[in-house]
Amino acid sequence: MSDRHPSLGRRIVLPAEPLIDGSTALRPWRDSDLEALVTACQDPEIPRWTRVPAGYGESDARRFLNQRYDMAFAGLVAPFAVVAAPDGELLGSVSLMRISWEHQRAEVGYWLARTARGQGHTTRAVKLISAWGFRELGLERIALLAATENGPSRRVAERCGFTQEAILRSYMVHVTGRQDMISYSLLATDPR
Repeated sequence: MSDRHPSLGRRIVLPAEPLIDGSTALRPWRDSDLEALVTACQDPEIPRWTRVPAGYGESDARRFLNQRYDMAFAGLVAPFAVVAAPDGELLGSVSLMRISWEHQRAEVGYWLARTARGQGHTTRAVKLISAWGFRELGLERIALLAATENGPSRRVAERCGFTQEAILRSYMVHVTGRQDMISYSLLATDPR
C-alpha cells in the first residue's frame, strides 16, 4: 500500500499535440498566453459564474500560469487553454480539477471569452477534455456544476450528455451572494 495521499495519485502529463474538434483545440497553457488571459478575464460574466476573481490582473494570470505545472505534476488539475484550431487565438479555459484518483473522478470547469461564445467552442472543449480524461486518466466519472441561473452552462452540460443529478442549495458563496448549483455527471459508460 502506498504512503501517498489518495488525492496525490499520479502525475498528469498533458498531450504534446492539441486535442482538436472542428474549429476548437485544447493545448497546454503557455507563458505567452498571459496578455490574452488577462484581457479575456476582464469580462464580468467570467467571475460571475466561475471561481476566477473579479478584477483579474497580470499578477493573477502570472500566478495561474506559474502554478499549472505544479498542479499537474501533483495530479490535482489537468489545465488546458481553449484555442481556435489548430493553434490560434486564445478562446478560454477548460480543466479537469478536484481529481480523486482513489474514486476515479474529477470535475470539469471552464470559461470562454465573450467574443468566442455562441459558436460551440465550450461544448466541443468539454467533450474533448471529458473523452481525454476517460481515456488517458482512467476516470470513471466527471462532474459538472452550473449555477441554476446560468442557462448557457446548463445547456453545455446537456449537449455534452451529462445527466442532471441534483440541485445543491446555497452551495457556493459568490460575488453575487450564495448560489444554488445544479450537479451534473458523465460516466465513462454513458453513451456519447
